[in-house]
Parts: sequence; C-alpha cells; structure tokens
Amino acid sequence: MKLREFTIHNYRSVTDLCIEVHDYTLLVGPNNAGKSTVLNALRSFYDDLKWSPEDFPKAGAADQESWVQLKFALDADEWAGLAEKYKDGVADQTLTVRRYFKSEEKGRVQSAQSNIFGLIKGTLDTELFYGAKNVGAAKVGQIIYVPALTTPAEQTKMSGPSPLRNMLNFLLKKVVAKSEAFKEVSTAFEKFNAEARRNDGFLSEISAPLNTAISAWGIKIDLSVGSVAPEDISKSLVKFAFVDAALGDVGFDLERYGHGFQRSVIYELIRLAPTFKDEKKADKKEFNPTFNLVLFEEPEAFLHPSQQESMAYHLRRLGAEPGQQVIITTHSSTFAGKAAEQIGQLVRIQRLNGASRAFQPRGGQIKALFDQGGELLAALQAFVADTNIPENAKRRARDMIAQPPQAHIAEQEERFRFQLWLDGERASLFFADRVLLVEGATERALFNYLLANEWHDLTPHRVCVIDALGKFNLHRYMALLSAYGIPHGVMLDDDNDKNLHGAVNDLIETCANPATLAAPVKFRGCLEDLLGIPVPDRDDKKPVEVMKAITGGGIDPARLQALRAQFCAALAVASRMIA
Repeated sequence: MKLREFTIHNYRSVTDLCIEVHDYTLLVGPNNAGKSTVLNALRSFYDDLKWSPEDFPKAGAADQESWVQLKFALDADEWAGLAEKYKDGVADQTLTVRRYFKSEEKGRVQSAQSNIFGLIKGTLDTELFYGAKNVGAAKVGQIIYVPALTTPAEQTKMSGPSPLRNMLNFLLKKVVAKSEAFKEVSTAFEKFNAEARRNDGFLSEISAPLNTAISAWGIKIDLSVGSVAPEDISKSLVKFAFVDAALGDVGFDLERYGHGFQRSVIYELIRLAPTFKDEKKADKKEFNPTFNLVLFEEPEAFLHPSQQESMAYHLRRLGAEPGQQVIITTHSSTFAGKAAEQIGQLVRIQRLNGASRAFQPRGGQIKALFDQGGELLAALQAFVADTNIPENAKRRARDMIAQPPQAHIAEQEERFRFQLWLDGERASLFFADRVLLVEGATERALFNYLLANEWHDLTPHRVCVIDALGKFNLHRYMALLSAYGIPHGVMLDDDNDKNLHGAVNDLIETCANPATLAAPVKFRGCLEDLLGIPVPDRDDKKPVEVMKAITGGGIDPARLQALRAQFCAALAVASRMIA
C-alpha cells in the first residue's frame, strides 16, 4: 500500500490543500509557510497528535468542517482483501478514506471513535471505516514522526513515543518476527492464555464470580491474556546503553550526548532500515496491509553537507521499499536538489494572505513542463520561415532545427536537463522570496557581488540569482518557477536582435506568466556595453573580466546606478539606494 494523495481541509493555516504524494516527498518553502502544519495534519489523522478546537482556522474557513483525506494505491493482494463496498465504482485499485475532526453533519464526529469513513462511488460512507476504532485505524498503517528540534529527553526516551524508540520499533518489528525464540515465546503466551481461561485458571477465578454477580444484566466479562507482538519486545524488554571507550567503557544514556550525535544515531537507524526486509506472511483474505509513513522534519539539522547527501540517498531508498514512504520538510538546497530527477517530488508551501497553499507540478503539468523545449523549436522554425530575413543569417537556426528530437525524446532530454540544472546551488531558488533569472555566470557573479556589497540594502528582498546556462533555457526556468508560484524576474542581452536572437527574445517575452514580476529586462547589445567595459574575445573570460572591473573600480558609478535601476525593475522592487 502506498499513499498517493492527501487533502487537508480547515486545519490551522490550511483551508484547502491537496498534495500528490511520491515515495519520497519534500515540502520546501520559507519559515512560517505551513510545512509543519501539513505534517501535523497527517499526524492528527493517525492520532499521533490530538486535534483540538484551536486547530480550526482563525479566518478564511468557508464552512465548519475540518478533516484530512488520504488516497492509497493498493497492490493486487490488498485489493483482493478489501471489503467489496469500498471497491464499488473504483477502477484503479485505490482506497480513499477521510477522518473528520469537526463536522456540521450529525454523527460524523463521535468520541472514542476513529471518525474515519471510506469513499464509495465518490461519496462518503455513512458507516465508520471497518467499524470499530481500533480495527479501522489499524488498516491505514502507522506513522513514524521525527521532529526538527526536541529536548534530549524527548529525542531519546524509551518510556513513551520518541524518534529513537519509534525507529527502534520500526527495525525490530522487521527482525524479531524471524526469531525462532520469539516464535516459542508467542506459542508460550498462547498456552498461558489457554491455561488462564480454563475453569480452574487464574482468570476464571476472577471472571466466574463477577459474571455470576452481574448476570441479571445479561452482560459478562471476558478476560484473556493477549499475545506478544514484536513491538512489545522493543517497548518493554529491550535495554540499551552507549558505551564510551574514552571513559573506560562506561555505559551512558543517549541523552548524555549532544544533539549532533543523537541525530546521527537516528540517521543511522534510518540508513539501516531498507537493509531489513519484512518477514513474508502467509496469504490472508482479510484486508490488513502493512504501511509505514515516515514524517521527518529538517533531516539536515546537525549534519555536515556530506552527511546530508548520504541522508537524502537513504531516505529515498527507504521510501522506495514496499509499504513505506517518506515525507520530509527541509530548508536544505542539498535535499531539494536531489529531487530534480522527479520534479513532482518537490512541493513548495507558501503562505498567502494568511493561508498556506501548495505549489506542485502534477501529472500532465510535469509533462508540459518538460515539453517547454518545443516552444524554442517553434520560434526557431518561424525565424527560418521568415522571408524578410537573409538566408545567410539563418544558418545557426537551421543547424539547431536539423536534428530536432521527436516529441517523446524531447521530453526525456528536458527531464535530463532539469536533473542537471537543479543541483544543490540552483535548488536554492525554492527558498527565495524572489528569483532573478540571468543568462550565465557573468551576470550571476556580478549581481551576487553587488548584493553582498554596494547593494546590501536589497538583501531583505531575499533575492536568489540563477544562471540559466544560456538564453535558450530562460523560458524553461520561467515555466518551472511558474509551476511553483515563485516570483521571478528576467534579465538578458538582446544581442541587438541579431539573427535568431530576435526570435528567442520575443519568445522569452511571451513566456511571462502570473509569477513573472515584470517584463523581461533586456540590455541593449550586452551587459558589457551597459557597463562600458570591453567584451572579451572568449566567453569563458567574461566572468573574470567583469569581476576585475567591479572590484578594481573600473565601472562608472552612473552606469552601476543604471544597472541597479534595471535590476530592481526586473524584480519589481524600489531602486532607491539606502545609505
């Protein structure tokens, strides 16, 4: 079973939000955007966090309902075991369930009940999902929650839920069931229960006289000894300590060590998780899937960059396992960059007018995003077809058109390019308030230098400058930023509209979208012309020469002021210099 979509309705800062879930899903965005709220809504569904009236939105709610809805994809065995009524009208082997926290409809929310209802033919069932609370709730799996920052006791305690205990339970459940000794213990508990329930058993010594006393009510008590489960071993019987060789092999509790080490222990448990396989169980006709959803806040905390790389890899591996998925929140461009292979894994959460919204390319949107290269091909074809343009000026455009990939190949090519482009550095665009798209390394080096020095007053705008690796890629980045609702501006050379540049310049202007802050700003000729410095004879010299000019005072201050005005115009911010 895998979670493929969830919808949150009226929970804290969320009024309506729907997210497509992958095996590994990343929630990114600025602080106070609502990323933790999304995780807390999932925790509330699984009763890991208690819902209270304070969780209802303070403003913006269109009704008095509050609920979380999950849509699961089932494998063949799970689908076969699912109750027939939940299959009615479903063609894609999915199960959709909704848990109510608050409802205007009488009977939807009852104390001491799961308040989970299944969808039947697109309509909510009037009866609880599989009836009793403990039965219905058990059939939607469990979560393992690792918070961002906790006190040492909360991080490592074994007496109650904690990241350490949750991960140990997660691993032990996979391996304890394989133990022959555990099977013997389970058998012994069954024998113990049978003995206790005999007429002369110790449970009967209590239940028999009590049942005689209350028989007039037509009710009796039934006492039994429960079987032992793998998690009972880890919760109550497994003892551990960390032996410090530097202190004479003395054992210490994990809380005696710093947060960095504590986090590393949990990280290593997660790293190990995919190496343990669940014990295969005999086929059962009943619907009883195994599903673990790991919710991990800021896994990059206390980890060095190389450890972040490794953590991202192992979290992806864990999510790829059957019956397991991972959802993280992150402020790390290292983690965000690793999701470029499947761009839909990234979900940007943004708070607008007090309400948290999700931006995520889904399904056909992703294909359209990767197909943006076709617009460039169309622009070049129009350029070549223009009879007013001299034939000798069309050579480069013809060369580019001569080997156009077929549509499906073009999509794969774009997918590959996005994977390369969204490296850790470029992935920082997901955490910026404004993104400036520029053609290459020259503009990026110059603007980053100015923002760190003479233009430091612009830093509150949280601008991220992205090198698009050439003019021909700007429209692709504009499409990407539009899909994620990221405000952006564009600056480029117009190259005097020479040859095919005019067609490409026009294309970039037409690609402006609701997230584009202003009309693309074009330098007449090139950036060097605006700055009044020579154009190097080789492109690879341009970043060095412009940095030599700016750091050596070789650029007229009036020209820098003109550049600042255009920079601010592209990003729709005030250009007045603050002393």
